[in-house]
Amino acid sequence: MRVCGAGRRSGRTSGGYNPAAAARVMASLNNLFRRLRLRHLLFLLLLVSGIVPLAVSSLLLLKQNREILETQEKGYLTRSAQFLSVELNSLLTANRRQLEQLGSALLAAPPAGSAAEKLRAEWLPAYLQRFLATQPELLTLRVLERSGVGPSLAPAEMPPAVSDAMVEVFEAAVDQTGARYRFVRPSDSDQALVVIAVSVGEGEQRLVLETVTRVRPLETLKEARGEVSVFLVDSDGRVLWHEGAPPGMEQAVAGSELVADFVRSPLNMIREYELTTPAGRERMLGQVSQVGEAGWGVVVQRPVAAAFAAVREMVARTAISTAVLVVVALLIAVFAARQVGRPIQQLAESSHQIAAGNFGERVEAVGIGRELYDLGQDFNRMSGHVQGYVEQLQQAAQANRELFIGSMRAFVAAIDAKDPYTKGHSERVAAYSRVISKFLELPAEMQHRVWVGALMHDVGKIGIEDKILKKGGVLTDDEYETMKQHPVIGAQIMSRIQQLKEMLPAIRWHHEAWNGNGYPDGLRGEQIPLMARIVGIADTFDAITTNRPYQRAFEPAFAVKTITRLAGSRFDAKIVTAFLRAFEAGQIQVQQRTRPAAAARPAAARV
Repeated sequence: MRVCGAGRRSGRTSGGYNPAAAARVMASLNNLFRRLRLRHLLFLLLLVSGIVPLAVSSLLLLKQNREILETQEKGYLTRSAQFLSVELNSLLTANRRQLEQLGSALLAAPPAGSAAEKLRAEWLPAYLQRFLATQPELLTLRVLERSGVGPSLAPAEMPPAVSDAMVEVFEAAVDQTGARYRFVRPSDSDQALVVIAVSVGEGEQRLVLETVTRVRPLETLKEARGEVSVFLVDSDGRVLWHEGAPPGMEQAVAGSELVADFVRSPLNMIREYELTTPAGRERMLGQVSQVGEAGWGVVVQRPVAAAFAAVREMVARTAISTAVLVVVALLIAVFAARQVGRPIQQLAESSHQIAAGNFGERVEAVGIGRELYDLGQDFNRMSGHVQGYVEQLQQAAQANRELFIGSMRAFVAAIDAKDPYTKGHSERVAAYSRVISKFLELPAEMQHRVWVGALMHDVGKIGIEDKILKKGGVLTDDEYETMKQHPVIGAQIMSRIQQLKEMLPAIRWHHEAWNGNGYPDGLRGEQIPLMARIVGIADTFDAITTNRPYQRAFEPAFAVKTITRLAGSRFDAKIVTAFLRAFEAGQIQVQQRTRPAAAARPAAARV
C-alpha cells in the first residue's frame, strides 16, 4: 500500500497539471517582470537578435555583389576576345571569298584551254591591277598555275618573312582545295600580315591565288584597361602575335592550360590558370575565342589580382562595415548579458560542479528575482540529498567491488593451489600485466581490466585433469592437446559472468602467437586483442622465471633475452618494447622462491 501511495504522489508531482495554479504562477511572474523592468532587458536582447539577420544579409549581399563584379570582368574579357576573333574571322572570310570569285571568273573567261593558257591572256594584268586597286587591304596578288608560274602584283621589295610564307602557303594549297593561311609579322615593322592562298579548279584548270592582307583589327588595338594582354595562337598552340604582354609572357601563354585546352578542343572558353613567367608565378583569368576560318584562337587575359581588385575592395568594405555593426550589437549583448545573465551564470557554474560530482558545492542564493533565490535554495537542498545518496551508493559499490575482486582472487588461488609449482602464478602475471599496460600508457580503467583478465587467464585449468597439470615430465601429444583446451574452457566458464565480458580476450587468447602459430584459434598479428598480447608476455616471463615440474627457474635476464628474441614472431614487438622499458625501470621484479630439490629439467618439455 505504501508503494502504491508513493507512486500516486510521484505522479501528482511529476506528471500532474493544475491549470489554475499554473495561471497564478504566470501572473505572479508577469507582475515580477514588470516591477523589475525586465521588458527593457528583453528589448535589448531583441536588438541583439538583429546580429543574425545583419550577418546573413551582409553575406548574401556580399556574395551577390561578388558574383556581379566577377561576371562583369569575365564579360569584358569575353567581349574583347570575341570582338577580335569575329573581326579577324570576317576579314579572312571576305578575302577568301574574293579570291575564290576571282579565280572562278578567270577560269570561266576566254580563251578556252588550260590554266597556263588563260594566265597568258593579254587582258589579264590590267584586270588584276584593277582588282587589286579596289581592295586597299590587299598588298600583293599572285595568280599561279600548278608549276608556280603566273602574273604577280607585289611591291618592289618584299620582306623575306612574307616571301617565305607565300612559298609555304602555295605549296600547301597547290594540291588541295580550300584556303591556307600564314600569319606574318615582319621584324622591322609593326604590321600584322596574313598570307592567304586559295586553290580553284581541278587538274589542268587548277589555279592558286595568293595575297597578303593587313590585319587592321590587331594593328589598331588600343587597350583601355591596364594589365590586359592579347595573343593570337594557331591550332598547335604557337603564339603568332601578342600585344600588351611583358617579356617572357609569350612562352608562358603557349604552355598554359587555357591554350592546351583550346588545342584539344578549339572552342570558346574562359577559365583561371597559373603562368610561370620570369617575374614568378601568377594566376590569370583568360578568355579564348576561336577564329574558325583559320583555326586560330584569340586569347585575352588579365591577372586575377587586377581583374578582381574591385571584388576584393568590395569584400573589404562590406566586411569592415559588417564588423562595425556586429561589434556594436555585441556591446549591447554584453551589457544585457551582464544585467540579466550574471546571477544565472553563477547558478549554472555551481550546478556544473554538482553535475560533475562535487555534491558539496553550494550556490549563492541571490538574484534579481525571487525565482532565482528559490532556485538557489532548491539546488542547495537537492545537492545535500544527492550527496548523501551518492556516498551511500559509492560505499556499497566499493564493498561489492572488493567482494567481487576478493572472490576472484580466492577462486584463482584455489586453482593455482592444485599445483604447488604454479602457486601465485596468476597474481604475478596480473601484476606484470598491469605494469606493461602502464608503460603502454593505457588509460587507468583499461589497466584495471588487463589486471583482472590476467588474474583469470588460467581459470580454464580447473577443467584439466590433475594428472596432466601435475605431470613431472614431458606431456604426450594427447595430453598436450588436452592442456591447450584450458583457454577455451576458461572463456566458456567466465562468459556467463557479465562483469567479465571485457576480460574474456585475455582468458581465451593469451596463448596466441603474433605469427599465427599459437592456439586455440590461430589468430595472427592485430587479430589478437591487445589485452591477450600483454598477458601472453607476462605469462611467458613468469613461466620462465618460476620452478616447474619440467624445469628449474631461469634468471630474469634469460627470460628477458628469450622474450626479446621472440619479438615479431611470437610476441608483438610494441608490447615487448613496453615490457623491456618496465623491466629496465625496475617495475618488473622476480621474488626469490625456493626451488624443490626433486625438480628436474628434461631436455624437451612443453610450456
